[in-house]
Order: sequence, then C-alpha cells, then structure tokens
Amino acid sequence: MVLSEISRYIPDMKARWNRLATVGSVLSLAAIVGACAAPATSSTPPPLRLVTAAARQQVVMDAAFSGELSVDGEGCVRAKAAGDASMFSLVWPQGYTVRGDSKSFEVVDANKNVVARSGTSLKVGGGLVDAVSDSWTESSCAKGSLWMVAE
Repeated sequence: MVLSEISRYIPDMKARWNRLATVGSVLSLAAIVGACAAPATSSTPPPLRLVTAAARQQVVMDAAFSGELSVDGEGCVRAKAAGDASMFSLVWPQGYTVRGDSKSFEVVDANKNVVARSGTSLKVGGGLVDAVSDSWTESSCAKGSLWMVAE
C-alpha cells in the first residue's frame, strides 16, 4: 500500500521539478538579456586637452606665474595659483602638447622637451589675457582667469 501511494506522487513531483527548472531558466535568461541591454558605464576619464595659441606670440609678457597643474572633469589641463585657490586656464605656446593621463601627465614643447609635470611646482613667465581667442586650440577649456604662457 505504501508503494502504491508513493508511485502516485512521483508524476506530480516530476511536473513540479520541471516547472521549477523552467522558471529558473527563464529568470537566468532574463538576467543575461537585461545585463546585455543595460547601458554601458564608462569609468574612463576623458583625454587630456591643452589650450595652445594658434600662432607665435607677437608680444612678450614677462610676469611670473607659480602654481600646480591639475585636470578638470572635462580633461582640460588647468593650474591652481600658489598661495590661493584661484584656478587659471593656461594658454601654452603653439606646438605644445600634453601626454599622460589625469593622474600623471607632462606638458612638452614643440621639440618634445618636458616643460611642466603634474604634481610638481610650476613656474612660468607670461601674463594675463582678457579674452578667449577663437583661434586657440581647445578654446572650450579656456575658462575663468586666462594666463598666456611665454615661450
């Protein structure tokens, strides 16, 4: 009698296990499809950008700027003035570039000589500029106080 009772429940148990396996498979597939459809999040910082003059400077400015280079959230290389929290957009001479990443970078001149490094004191000649020039490279990075770096 016991054996006949057990054999009556076996088909019912198989059906339950099949339903459970089907539900598990559907949920797993939904998770995979959802992960594939989720928007990609990028933790890659933007490339570094350096404001440079489009032509050689015709006027020589000889004031001194001291500070430290940094990078803003848009990848623009900027400088914090020594002694206060003022941020400056430096306008480098024609042909200058930046290499590295937001944590460690160098500004190099047209001959690829390093002229400034992140994390170290910066001292350059030049002077304040009143307005952004459309001819500067990366002029969208030129915000706030502007300092034209002398060659």
